[in-house]
Amino acid sequence: MTDRPQEPHLAGLLKRLVEECPHPARLIELLYWSAEHELADVMRQYIGLSADVRAAWHAFLMLAKNDPGSVTVRIAENGEMTFSSPAAVELARQLGAPAAARPPFLH
Repeated sequence: MTDRPQEPHLAGLLKRLVEECPHPARLIELLYWSAEHELADVMRQYIGLSADVRAAWHAFLMLAKNDPGSVTVRIAENGEMTFSSPAAVELARQLGAPAAARPPFLH
């Protein structure tokens, strides 16, 4: 049993999507994401998180984006997981510094 009868319909749909897409780079991203089957599971879980947790996780990932290999994780016996990166450590250090010692946020 094959899907041949639906192939022309699917080909037409794909052609229309490509031709009418205002952001072709997003189509390439979708192709990449579709090849990463586990990533879809992760994204479903991410979407299910509370807004506060999503915001914190997103902020951490953005802090570590230039050096993702520097991210470490520690799992405590009670199940608590702690993610760390030098960028997050530096931000925490700057935020903990007295206001006069902090670098300006606007230049």
